Amino acid sequence: MEAKIINDPIWGPIELHPLCIRIIDTPQFQRLRYIKQLGGISLVYPGACHCRFEHSIGTSYLARSLGLELQKNLAMLDEPNKPDITDKEILCLEVAGLCHDLGHGPFSHLFDQLFIPKFKKPGDQKAWEHEDATLNMLNSIFKNITWNDYLEDEDIEFIKNLIKKPDEKEQKNPSLNEKPDEKEQKKPSLNEKTDEKEQKKHCLYEKTDEKEQKKPSLYEIIANGLNKIDVDKWDYFSRDCHMLGLHHNFQCKRSIKLARVVKHGKEWHISYPKSEYYNLFDMFYTRYTLYRQAYHHPVAKAVEMMITDAFVKANKCLLFPPNKQRYQTCYLKHLSKNTYDFFGRKLEVEICWDCIKNLARVF
Repeated sequence: MEAKIINDPIWGPIELHPLCIRIIDTPQFQRLRYIKQLGGISLVYPGACHCRFEHSIGTSYLARSLGLELQKNLAMLDEPNKPDITDKEILCLEVAGLCHDLGHGPFSHLFDQLFIPKFKKPGDQKAWEHEDATLNMLNSIFKNITWNDYLEDEDIEFIKNLIKKPDEKEQKNPSLNEKPDEKEQKKPSLNEKTDEKEQKKHCLYEKTDEKEQKKPSLYEIIANGLNKIDVDKWDYFSRDCHMLGLHHNFQCKRSIKLARVVKHGKEWHISYPKSEYYNLFDMFYTRYTLYRQAYHHPVAKAVEMMITDAFVKANKCLLFPPNKQRYQTCYLKHLSKNTYDFFGRKLEVEICWDCIKNLARVF
């Protein structure tokens, strides 16, 4: 399979790696065509009908572009013990950018921020996140496509860690089966604590992966937990402004050209020159503008609350093939249970049914 070129309205011609094409052709990725990027905001801004599909491709393109620029600049850097970026790592960045939003539900963040919390059980400590579903879908994709002609097993784990880092709390918390004596034995001494503080003095945030300890800059490209400057935001800021009809001054291609991997203490991180200050300021101001005028628009929020209520009502009965028969049975049971107040309940059921018919197509 050869690379393909597609034309993107934001970034122009984008060349896709053959492995990315295999991923795009899977049902897991094709479903992103039907998941709106901005949820219910399209009912306020009619032009905001873009989907997670094109955003994922744009993020993949920017991840590759930034990776190549950093690779070129590191090769020219005359510094001992400098990190390097391999071609395989750039491919991993491209795949991670492509797949980072696979797990989004209907209407994007409406599903995990409004709908899912309504069904959270009291004992659940950890909230469900769309990244959890992303990793599950990624496992399913790699089981059904050929990828070992480009990547190895450790590369797949690297891609997953780029999308979502391992949970630090699960690593720190002792197991429930562990005895109190064993916990006491594992407590570090005062000298050990002092050594740990010295080791972390030059560490900006705790590392959870061996590659992240050696090359932390790679983990700042797609989802930057350090300063929130990453290609995911660059794409959706530019794409959302374009589709919403809002003006913005931020130029991410300029930031890509000026990005460098610089040594801070004992670590190497992505940095920008002082001349890039105002452009990055425009990036954060663009974010503020989008939240103020679109993401937190009062009418859009009201619409999303109504859609959430429809999902909650349809939750027990909204099933899809091969469960169609089960849905019909559930619907008939709902009718028979409410014969004592048939006329009052019948209207409610019909309203719920109308919501189901209108919303089913988004899955």
